[in-house]
Amino acid sequence: MRFVLEETPADQTSCDLLALPVLEPGSLQGEAAEVDRAVGGRLGSMAKAEGFTGKPDRTVLLFSPEAKARWVLLVGCGAEATPERLRRYAAVAVRRARDLRASRVALAPGTAGATPEETVRAVVEGAGLGTYRFDRYHKAEDGAEVAEVVLLIRGAGRDALAPAVRVGEATVRATRRARDLVNEPANVMTPSALAGVAKEVAAAGGLEYRVIELAEARAMGMGLFAAVAQGSAEPPKFIVLEYRPDGASRTIALAGKGVTFDSGGLSIKTASGMTHMKGDMAGAAAVIAAMGALRDLAVSVRVLGIAPATENMIGSAAVRPGDIVRGLGGKTVEIVNTDAEGRLVLADAIAYAVRAGVDEIIDLATLTGSCVVALGERTAGLMGNNQPLLDRLLNAAGLAGEQLWQLPLYDEFLDAMRGEVADLKNSAGREGGAERAAAFLGEFAGTTAWAHLDIAGPAFAEGSRFPPYITAGGTGYGVRTLLRYLASAR
Repeated sequence: MRFVLEETPADQTSCDLLALPVLEPGSLQGEAAEVDRAVGGRLGSMAKAEGFTGKPDRTVLLFSPEAKARWVLLVGCGAEATPERLRRYAAVAVRRARDLRASRVALAPGTAGATPEETVRAVVEGAGLGTYRFDRYHKAEDGAEVAEVVLLIRGAGRDALAPAVRVGEATVRATRRARDLVNEPANVMTPSALAGVAKEVAAAGGLEYRVIELAEARAMGMGLFAAVAQGSAEPPKFIVLEYRPDGASRTIALAGKGVTFDSGGLSIKTASGMTHMKGDMAGAAAVIAAMGALRDLAVSVRVLGIAPATENMIGSAAVRPGDIVRGLGGKTVEIVNTDAEGRLVLADAIAYAVRAGVDEIIDLATLTGSCVVALGERTAGLMGNNQPLLDRLLNAAGLAGEQLWQLPLYDEFLDAMRGEVADLKNSAGREGGAERAAAFLGEFAGTTAWAHLDIAGPAFAEGSRFPPYITAGGTGYGVRTLLRYLASAR
């Protein structure tokens, strides 16, 4: 899909489909009114006949073979054309265009609800993500794809907005890459395969690449990571990527849980509980994908991307409930529940970042069902030890259109994780599960500024409860927030 900026009026734009955003209560104004006049008022009449009121994602479609646009689509944007509403509008438009086999699509979003740069970026993201589908295992079928999206930017210069298009395209590529990684089946996306993808990302993005194998991880003291890995026949891979721009004075570490399949170990999950466990590496997928976009976004800080990749299986060597292991940070952990494995691999990743002397650590993990119960399927939980860092992440998520909500970390959450026979235990029951897991991780961050995103809910989409630019399967949650945050970091 190619994006083009044009300053042509909407009613004079030649295209297969022209999509126009309409606010509530559905009256046609501005460019929509101009297009309506060009088609003899039929667009407004049809909207009235269909009871169109501009509610979000609702549409009216007019076939107009005599006009410059063969199809005209009205898309509801609600009360205000915010960047998120425009992201949704663009996704609705390109998905409808694909159904109509429309190759050239024109979008006229205006800039009433945001700056021209934010508007363009949102529309590029919505269009680029809205057409995503994971179909590589389907028999090849003939189908039409949208080849070109024209962004009509009356009143704004093309040269000034071209960088916003490039940033949007880089964000789309990274998010789609993360979705692909999550959607691959576990027999394909093994730890070794994930390491291979990371190597490709490093080569393309000018990153340094390193994989720590199991023997070296054990020798370094990564007992928690090794304990999770020991029940699988697949060799684990502790993946490290590094982005080092000239003149960088600060270092931010990204750590993503990379459990490529989670059976629960000896504390085995139910059959239904394993259904989407190929996606238990969504945190690592977000980190690897985001690392590949840093050069395109001219990020000015050094970034260390850490993805501890392993399976959690039930082989004869699998770790047992009651076993005690020592992590890279020196603390001992009693493994009460082998299905609380994500915090173990992340603990060693966080300790690795601390040893590297980073200034901040941001981790992402499909960590707890408790967070889904608390916040639902579309919202990630945010916890950490540094409020300014958390505030910046909340702001970045708001700009990215990813829902993120801060949860508390009271002292009693850590108290619950203290062990009777070891420094810590890896589980303390269901109550406050997301917060207790975060408190466990915080012990390995120490005094380093640290933020934890529990993405168990929004990392994988089912049904129609997600925005139209998110299709079923892996969502790539976290990539856009990370890129927003890192692009603004100094």
